[in-house]
Amino acid sequence: MVPIEALLGYVLLLVGFVFFANGMTLLGKTGAKEVGVLNLGVGVLIAIAAWKLHTLGLTAATALVSVFALIYLIVYAVFVHGHDAKGLGVYCLFATVVFVWYGAHFQALGLAYFAYFCWAWALLVLLCFFAFSQGKDLGKPIAYLFIIESIVTLLIPGMLLLTEKWNPLGGVPG
Repeated sequence: MVPIEALLGYVLLLVGFVFFANGMTLLGKTGAKEVGVLNLGVGVLIAIAAWKLHTLGLTAATALVSVFALIYLIVYAVFVHGHDAKGLGVYCLFATVVFVWYGAHFQALGLAYFAYFCWAWALLVLLCFFAFSQGKDLGKPIAYLFIIESIVTLLIPGMLLLTEKWNPLGGVPG
């Protein structure tokens, strides 16, 4: 297995798990505290993965994964400790810019799937900005978008990478 793609698959799978759980929480199907702990765990695990990406010379990937890790640490504080989500919303606005930028970057590199994923995530976090910082009633649409994106942009590509069924970066499968 190609180490970079395996690590990417690992990150996508974990992020997908959190997207799905956060969507279910917004729909009222699970409690916020247990999903908050999941956000903390995944935030820590992908922060470690981000550091590993950095040691492989992939600092741009480190930054992208770190954006997710920080979101999950903030979500943990909101869900478990009851902090105001307005700060999370402001961070989501920042993340929107990051994801749009990375989408353009991946498109320029010819990695269209990753560009589409980033733009989908940009839409999601932009809606989170409007909901959390601006008080817009978007809970249900955001919840369903979390669930859809967890499958389409994270679970499926993550599993394809982990099972060596997809090799978008062109490395030699192990």
